[in-house]
Amino acid sequence: MADTKPTGTSDSPCGRIDIHSHMLPGIDDGCENMDQVLESIKQLKAAGYVGSICTPHMYPEVYPLNTAPCIEILTAQLNAKLASAGVAYRLWPGGEVCLFDGVIDWLKVHGVPTLAGSRCVLTDFWQDKWPRWIDTAYDWFIGNGFQPILAHPERIPASKELDAGVTRLIEKGVWLQGNFRSFTGAEGYTANRLVRQWLTNERYQFLALDMHRPESLDSRLDGVQLLVEEFGGEIFDEMTITAPRHLIFGASDTTRAVC
Repeated sequence: MADTKPTGTSDSPCGRIDIHSHMLPGIDDGCENMDQVLESIKQLKAAGYVGSICTPHMYPEVYPLNTAPCIEILTAQLNAKLASAGVAYRLWPGGEVCLFDGVIDWLKVHGVPTLAGSRCVLTDFWQDKWPRWIDTAYDWFIGNGFQPILAHPERIPASKELDAGVTRLIEKGVWLQGNFRSFTGAEGYTANRLVRQWLTNERYQFLALDMHRPESLDSRLDGVQLLVEEFGGEIFDEMTITAPRHLIFGASDTTRAVC
């Protein structure tokens, strides 16, 4: 894994970190208010998590106010509220960029939401057919020094072209992040099959909860249990401790990168 270490990142206690969460309240389809944030964190801490990267949906057609600078401010404000409430849980800014025709021009104006100040960018798309501009968008990220990550590729509807398209992206250097909930069957048969197949084939760099609201966390944590039962605890640790800390703290900081 490339060294994507950001600058000026503060310490975080040892434990699991979720790189994909909709924790910031009231700005997308995730948590609606502070009560839901606190309940989500309570459940996450019980499952061994000590922090999350906030990755609200970024799609100007639906969420026009969600820009990289806005998310950084809101994450800092939420961190301050947690600290004031005595809640020991660390948040980092990020974003989940929904790719569309023209997304690069939009990002040039509004900023690229990297994960925790690294060079990693979380992306997704939902087209039924593999768009021609997808490859162009990922070429732009890579050509400009970013490390693109495709979120939950096992859920993409373009099933006929999915394997070939994902293979091509991997060859370009795109990383993949799978969802724990896909292991439960709740995301459909294809996602249920592909998440296991691609994990076996070592295609994923990360697995994440993609948490939205506290009432949906149980099903996502059920996916964690299935992963551990089928693939073992070591892969769970790799995907939720080692890899996220490497992303946030970098390979050179071995004390914090691997706990």
